[in-house]
Amino acid sequence: MVSNKIVVPHQSCNLAFIGNFAETERDTVFTTEYSVRTAMEAVYQLLNIDRGVPEVVGTPFDIRVLMDAVYQLNDRQDLQEITEHNPIQKLALSGFLKKIKGTYIETLLKDHHLL
Repeated sequence: MVSNKIVVPHQSCNLAFIGNFAETERDTVFTTEYSVRTAMEAVYQLLNIDRGVPEVVGTPFDIRVLMDAVYQLNDRQDLQEITEHNPIQKLALSGFLKKIKGTYIETLLKDHHLL
């Protein structure tokens, strides 16, 4: 499987990848906003326009929005509080936490009050 490319490759003066063929930060692929944002990024970079691409708006597909929803829908309890009464869930959570230790996922869970 081929990974997505950066919008404007290094030293490119007339080539850019846009839409679902390009990689951009903090966005969900296969959305209109993603395609528009990568096109704007390409134009601004290729024409040396000093202007920022609009901030990504959280969507229902954004993992950060989903984590906030999990936290709120579980009466603002973290994952350990949610699983404390079910030994199987508690064991699964323990294994999961070992796997994600030191990763970006662990940081996200902490940022969204799930750890």
